[in-house]
Amino acid sequence: MVNSLHQSVLTKIKTYDEISPILDSFRKEGLKIVQCHGVFDLLHPGHMRHFREAKAQGDVLVVSITQDRFVNKGPGRPAFTESLRLEALASLEDIDYVVLNDAPDAISAIERIKPTIYVKGIEYKNHNEDVTGKISLEAKAVENLGGKIHYTNDIVFSSSSLLNKYFDSQSPEVIDFLNKLKKQFTSDQIIKHIEALFDLKVLVIGDAIIDEYQYAEPLGQSGKGHHMVVRSLEKEIFLGGSLIIANHIAQFSSQVTLVTALGRNCPFINFIQQNLDPKVDRKITYLEDTTTLIKKRYVHKDGKTLTKLFETYSGQDELLNQSETDRIIKFLATNGSKYDLVLSCDFGNGFTNPQMIDAICDVPAHLALNTQTNSGNRGFNVVTNYKRADFISLNEPELRLAAHNKTSSLEGIAADICQVMNCPFISITRGIKGVSCYSMDGTHFSLPALVTNSVDRIGAGDSYLSLAAMCSAKKYPPLLSSFIGSLAAAISVQMIGNQEPIKKDALCKFAIRLLK
Repeated sequence: MVNSLHQSVLTKIKTYDEISPILDSFRKEGLKIVQCHGVFDLLHPGHMRHFREAKAQGDVLVVSITQDRFVNKGPGRPAFTESLRLEALASLEDIDYVVLNDAPDAISAIERIKPTIYVKGIEYKNHNEDVTGKISLEAKAVENLGGKIHYTNDIVFSSSSLLNKYFDSQSPEVIDFLNKLKKQFTSDQIIKHIEALFDLKVLVIGDAIIDEYQYAEPLGQSGKGHHMVVRSLEKEIFLGGSLIIANHIAQFSSQVTLVTALGRNCPFINFIQQNLDPKVDRKITYLEDTTTLIKKRYVHKDGKTLTKLFETYSGQDELLNQSETDRIIKFLATNGSKYDLVLSCDFGNGFTNPQMIDAICDVPAHLALNTQTNSGNRGFNVVTNYKRADFISLNEPELRLAAHNKTSSLEGIAADICQVMNCPFISITRGIKGVSCYSMDGTHFSLPALVTNSVDRIGAGDSYLSLAAMCSAKKYPPLLSSFIGSLAAAISVQMIGNQEPIKKDALCKFAIRLLK
């Protein structure tokens, strides 16, 4: 009996190819097709009543759900896999068929199912309150197919709120922080602050980097020596450095300019041009007889776990010549006043030099700095090479190197750097320990890491820098700037390398989820 019930449930789960002729036959009989669409991560009484009212609008109810890879509600979501969600929905009496959608939005699902009536909850009736703006597009798609949209008017529960309360394994520190944040900002206020970043005019200046991940299978020690041997597998290429930072910012601001240099012999020039966001205005200096810096990491991948074996640097290892430096300094002097934010991402790989650093500091815009320490510049590329800043984001070793101080408290070192650089706000990113923030007036606070499990931490600091710098330029309170930056970092560590920039929809949905 149990097996027969399970089989009847499974027969409700269809692909688009399977369901199309079925729905065509129903239409020929004059039956009305009703469609609901969503994630439906945690089924609750509100869903049951929603489906019951939806079924009452027609004859056949089809529910399409979002694939796991397209669920943009932040790390840890969906809580239940697509196969479990399909099976749970198919077990409900009011639902006739369930389909897994193979696109990030509902438009293609609507175009394939062609519902007579498309049903959404009452919370979607005011299209202006939808942070993604997709409900308007869904309604238009339904109307274009001759259908109409119906909004159920019943009790509303939040799956995210229930999952936050009963299922999330957030640390007490995160829960305590979010409770305090809710007393100062609502999710609607935070979304409005994120949306308001759109009018910022941003100049990103700094090193271009290509990140190459060469996946490898360790084979053990060589039979003819003491070295280790690996088998090369597939590889992935990502934008890094100022390239990915410009892409992050382009998701939130309408006006982004990138000043950087690429080697004329770089094998990835076409890749860079194709993968930079079209909104990015590119002011690129091409260096003769060299290539762009390529950081190649040999990585062992076991499921979602990455183990970095070793890393190589190749390419650009020389400073700009005087002519190239003068050209960039002239651009800054002529155009610098047009920008609200200048973000200098100084990775210490040869792009910046003392003359250019002085020119950057002379630009009257809000100046955000990150000077990165890596194996090629350890101890030399420090933030105090600059004479001023309005916002600084560093990790703890970079801060201590800048102060030449290994043992003193972060509070004391940050206060010294704030004073030396006349900087009102410094963020110290500390990995799984979160972020510590210090202001020139002596106030300081910490944010816990919003997630502790990660796929890859490469790029998290760049994500944080991009969003926190934009918020700082908007004069948002340091707590809010740091929280929005931390949202971006938490999303970043869930992907390998810089697979894609931080998307505004994903950031907003994550904020809403955490604050429910």
